[in-house]
Amino acid sequence: MSDPKRILIVTKSRYLGDTIVAVPAMRALAKRYPQAHVTLLSNPAAGELLRGCPYVHEYLARSVAVRRRVDLEMWRVLRRKRYDLAVLFNRSFSSAVLAFMARIPERVGFDTEHRGFLLTKRVPYEPPKHEILHLLDVAEACGAPAQGTHLELWVTPEERQAIRKRLAEEGIDLNRPILLVQPGANDPYVKRWRTEGFIWVAQQLQRDNGFQIVLLGASSEMDVAEQVASALKDGALNLVGRTSLREALALLAEVDLLLGNDTGMMHAAVALGTPTVAVFAPHKLTRWAHNHDFHRALTVPLPDGARPTLDVIHQHLYAVKEEDVLQAAREVLQVKPPRSHAMVG
Repeated sequence: MSDPKRILIVTKSRYLGDTIVAVPAMRALAKRYPQAHVTLLSNPAAGELLRGCPYVHEYLARSVAVRRRVDLEMWRVLRRKRYDLAVLFNRSFSSAVLAFMARIPERVGFDTEHRGFLLTKRVPYEPPKHEILHLLDVAEACGAPAQGTHLELWVTPEERQAIRKRLAEEGIDLNRPILLVQPGANDPYVKRWRTEGFIWVAQQLQRDNGFQIVLLGASSEMDVAEQVASALKDGALNLVGRTSLREALALLAEVDLLLGNDTGMMHAAVALGTPTVAVFAPHKLTRWAHNHDFHRALTVPLPDGARPTLDVIHQHLYAVKEEDVLQAAREVLQVKPPRSHAMVG
């Protein structure tokens, strides 16, 4: 493969977490081809999510509910831009068709959904390997060796200062540790741990570590957040549905621990260097969890040969014990203790 001058990267459009875990592979491509102009085609919010990213120069939005008419318009846009290389980090047939119809000469991606004939280089997708490693396989097939597996996101000092000011105005003491709890999730039946579990663990951390509690999540998660907030005897600041994406990222960068489910915000916290404890559905742990340094992920594994129906997944998700989650939080806090927020620049 000759060095490309224009690279198109395509990630999944549904969840921001899919874009975050692709950053190590983007980094590999940028290091290998530093002169290339890189465009990311992804979720409409990807440009906001990756603001400050040195590995991407341009963003194109592709809605989840994309229609054929919109795809036709995107095909025309891509053809005009004359890309040399399409790197397909998603696994859909439609994205391979789009790259093929845009006449991009090199098309590299996973050999999934019977789309292999549309690719110039096929990469096997081999569960249960972690998603970060899968995406690095695609970058490697483009001639770009891995430059580490660590995640990255970028928050400015001004954004951090603004969220600190807001926290202080809403009653948070910046000299005391902050626990951020996200008790909600997309697909709650198979992603959301028991509400009473979050309440119990948060109360123990309040009592034993002096944590102040802030709740984070999308507007659709307001119901469970209100349940948690009303049950906490020492109170909580409920910011669910009250932050922009950039404010949420700044908040993640400022807190001492995130306790939550398998969400995009969990991946963002890892990328920003914030300790995390997350409860996972058993069929998602190996591919998506972070279990290293000051990050812990918990699940109850499925028995060998068990069929992962929605009900079985739900039962195993709910079977995670509060005591185990609390112990994981204590382990994380020993590795990276809380800091004084008033001194953070």
